[in-house]
Amino acid sequence: MGKKVRRERPLGVTIIGVLLLIYGLFMIVGGISVGALGGGDALSLAIEGISLVMGVIYLVAAFGFFKGWGWVWLVTMVVVIVGMIWSVASWALDGLDMGRLGSLLIGLLIPIIIVLYMNSSGVKAFFRRR
Repeated sequence: MGKKVRRERPLGVTIIGVLLLIYGLFMIVGGISVGALGGGDALSLAIEGISLVMGVIYLVAAFGFFKGWGWVWLVTMVVVIVGMIWSVASWALDGLDMGRLGSLLIGLLIPIIIVLYMNSSGVKAFFRRR
């Protein structure tokens, strides 16, 4: 059989995976809490369901970060870039409020760092991206 090559997981990928894992667990616990405390109305059930589904998605993504699944790299890039576009578009649709420009730029800093980091050679190699 073919030899399996062990790829070294970059520290930043591990950190992002752990954060996704923690966030996913919080989403699941939050969804259960809303369901238990919400009284069973339609809004509470919708919030509970969305939180549970999102929590599971975050857990799967975290596992993908630990394993180096290539599709997790792609999904991360798409979500981060769409989020950046959404932030700029909502700021522009809000009338280009210069008072919110500073918070927009700060809010874009982390996604830009993530995009740059996810495109570094070590990270792309770990996720088997070229």
